[in-house]
Amino acid sequence: MGHSSQRAQAYHRRAVPFTTEDLALSALVRILPRSRYRLAAQSDSRFQGFAANTTRIAYRQQGATPAFLLFSGPGQDPRAAAVAAAGFAQATWRPNAVQRRVSPGVVAVHVAPASQLAAAGPVEGTAVPSAVWTVDSETGRVEIRGKPPGSPPPGEIKRAASALMSGARVPSLGELDSAERTVMQVRTIGVPGFFTGAVSICLILVALRFGMGGVFSLFALPVLIAAGDFGAIAQAAVSILILAGILLGFGLLFNVRNLAFRTPGFSSPVPRTRNLAWGGFAAVMVALVVAQQGVFPSTLATRGVNSHDEQFQHVTATIDDDGGEVYVGVTGDLTVDLSAWPATEWPGVQFKTSNPSVLSLDSSPSPSGAPIAKFGAHETGAARVDATSQDGRYTYQLRVNVFSTS
Repeated sequence: MGHSSQRAQAYHRRAVPFTTEDLALSALVRILPRSRYRLAAQSDSRFQGFAANTTRIAYRQQGATPAFLLFSGPGQDPRAAAVAAAGFAQATWRPNAVQRRVSPGVVAVHVAPASQLAAAGPVEGTAVPSAVWTVDSETGRVEIRGKPPGSPPPGEIKRAASALMSGARVPSLGELDSAERTVMQVRTIGVPGFFTGAVSICLILVALRFGMGGVFSLFALPVLIAAGDFGAIAQAAVSILILAGILLGFGLLFNVRNLAFRTPGFSSPVPRTRNLAWGGFAAVMVALVVAQQGVFPSTLATRGVNSHDEQFQHVTATIDDDGGEVYVGVTGDLTVDLSAWPATEWPGVQFKTSNPSVLSLDSSPSPSGAPIAKFGAHETGAARVDATSQDGRYTYQLRVNVFSTS
């Protein structure tokens, strides 16, 4: 009697059909982290052309085989969804400067009772290869015909259907969100990890070396323009252009805000055009670096004019500069003169620097003398000078930007 009851319960579980959402959750909780798919909201404006014929939308847009994985239910047309998704894929996922070859694909999984299932198989006339896979929600029978580029493993759909027919628990939305957060990173195949790590570190160091120079030049440019030193202005402008080039290069490589798809030349579907764009970009960057490191320093040296160096080698700041900022050349010095404070506040004034490696306190005021301190600039960077009277009634703060004048 007990065995008969168990068989009846098992039969009852198998007789209860599962829904499209049940199958989608059961399959996607494994497909997302293993095949690098991501979920899309049904309200996403990009996918409104086929959202009405789907219950769940998953996609991946990285790599050589971007793809859509669509789940359709009873009363929805998986073929229409596949046609619309294929049009979107063909228009959006094109070769670019980062990914030279792209082969999109679309799979629409139709989950419904046998009497309502669409025909399984490739969908003819689509912009990119597309196919419809079917799942009988009453028997769990799965029919896989056609495998477009980027398709998920068919075994995952079959496993999910079989598990549901056996009465397995349907994963929760929280489990699905957790699976999406663990999507594996795209890795280059065939290149040792230590090699790619070393190259990445070198590129980052080079970018920091020239990028930081551009940042400091950007801050110093207004002062240089006011000083009228056209040679130094030109050198600072070159540093800023190098910084802009570095930012553009990283934006293209990592496709920041879809930059790789929108930049003329770099987003061309013609490989020759993309190669020429990257070649021209590299040539311009090399020319700018050569100009910054060789042409401008030698030109400034042959001029025999040291007015710019002298201007930023010996800088003085007073109480009028409190809360402001000054610029000092590397190897130069900064004198902070607070003798305009009341004489009663002079004894015990304390001076500090926030970044001694950039700006060091070389000379403090004497206990009975005027509050005048001298600082030495050692390397490019930013530092802050703070001064406080003994009773704390008077305070002083100054931002100091140290930049290279060579």
